Amino acid sequence: MKQTHWSAAGTAALLSLSAIGSFLAVAPAHAAESRTVQDQIAELQKAVAAQKAQLEAQAKLLEQQSALIDQLSKQTEAQTTATQASVDALAKAAAQAKLKDQDVPKVSVANGRPTFTSADGRQSLAVRAVVQFDMAKHDQAGEGPLATDFRRGSVGATANRETNAARDLSDGAYFRRARFGIEGNFSRDFDYRFIMELGGAGTEGPTRVNDAWVGYSGFAPFKIQLGAFSPPANMDDQTAVDDLLFIERSTPGELSRSLGAADGRLGLGIRGSGARWNSALTLTSRTFADAEVFDSQMAAVGRFGFLAATSDSYNVHVGASGTWVFSPADQGSSATGARYPIRFRDRPEIRVDSTRLIDTGAIDADSAYAAGLEFGANWKNWYLQAENFWFGIERRAPTVLPDPNFGGYYVQGSWVMTGESRRYNMATGSYQAPRARVPFTSKTGYGAWELAARYSHMDLDFHDGLTGLAATADSVRGGTQSIWVLGLNWYPIPNVRLMLDWLHIDVDRLNPAGIGNTQPFGAAPSTPPVGVQIGQDFNVYALRSQYSF
Repeated sequence: MKQTHWSAAGTAALLSLSAIGSFLAVAPAHAAESRTVQDQIAELQKAVAAQKAQLEAQAKLLEQQSALIDQLSKQTEAQTTATQASVDALAKAAAQAKLKDQDVPKVSVANGRPTFTSADGRQSLAVRAVVQFDMAKHDQAGEGPLATDFRRGSVGATANRETNAARDLSDGAYFRRARFGIEGNFSRDFDYRFIMELGGAGTEGPTRVNDAWVGYSGFAPFKIQLGAFSPPANMDDQTAVDDLLFIERSTPGELSRSLGAADGRLGLGIRGSGARWNSALTLTSRTFADAEVFDSQMAAVGRFGFLAATSDSYNVHVGASGTWVFSPADQGSSATGARYPIRFRDRPEIRVDSTRLIDTGAIDADSAYAAGLEFGANWKNWYLQAENFWFGIERRAPTVLPDPNFGGYYVQGSWVMTGESRRYNMATGSYQAPRARVPFTSKTGYGAWELAARYSHMDLDFHDGLTGLAATADSVRGGTQSIWVLGLNWYPIPNVRLMLDWLHIDVDRLNPAGIGNTQPFGAAPSTPPVGVQIGQDFNVYALRSQYSF
């Protein structure tokens, strides 16, 4: 029993000692651990303090940045206000300037032509001028007396100047054209032209109207034209006078245009053009300043052209033209000779002298016509153009005489030696003069130089009969005229041109005296013997100086 009690007590004692030993062993480790935690807390406290200080510094910096932003915002707002004020001021000034400009027309000068245009572009006025000064020398056989020198001009009375002038054509100089006027548009769709002519053919004056018309183009691509103008009659006719290849147009082309068209013709017409075509149809009456008659001539004049082929280096044009006089001018019941006369005559492609060497005389007509086919082409600096014409007159009834008909043609071409080309104008279906690539000046440039040639033939004979015989009742001895022309053209600047032409003229014509017309030139010796040759051949040397804008 005692042993058991000890054992329990001993066990308890041993357990107590073991616990005390364990405590004594753990206590130092716990103390060490407590010091580590304290150090960590201290470090955390230091870190918190550092972060707090950093946050306080950042807060202070944010306050400073916020103050700076507020300051910059105020400055930006002030600058924006000032800028907007400047913009508003500029806009106001621009608006005021625009309003001011609306009342001020625009003035420009292109190729020497002054042009005035309204601010809205709806109205314009341009000043135009063409001045052509011609000189010519006729190289013909010496003049003989009327009784032995049978050369004659137009048929007419004894006092007819041409009876004598044909034997001694005038040398000299004159203003072939001296045109001045204005052109422009108003309300966009309406245009106009008013041009006065101060020059003349053989003599300057009297001053007359060359163009006075108004047009409406609101029905594009067509334009209506009313007044005095030159209706499109053929290709030669539609070549502008300041673009002509020679000093004068060919005789066949001139006779075609003079039948129902020509300068200053009163009419109502419509014309149009597209990318490859042009056309015109005009109802015409007399020309401006014609002598008064009982009823004016009425005619229809038409033309159509087509650009058959084109590229950067060439253009090929084909077309047709026609004029029909359906009501010749009425000279009145008391007229001597033809009451409704149609007459074909022309000068020999020069106008310094007004003498006409081929002439059908007046034929009493019910109607008359001219029809033509046209061709034109250019390739680089080469150019070719030709037209063929047919003319006819229907005699006025009653008559048993046949209706006469005539024909003519021309072929012309050029080579621009300096490389420029004749420019094709689609609106008119014709070719324009070249423009110098290097204009002439005293220090550099030589302008554009062009060599040209033409042959024209006009036959105004109908049943003319044989040499030495009188004309029969149905004969028309108007004569045949063949002309060679060689030309040299110089284009120093766009506004100035010099032309030198040599013409060789050959006229074959029998004296028209015969049945019903025994003294066409007046009493002998003005009228030569029947059936004799009254034509001639001669040369002409001509020079033209031209200024236009």
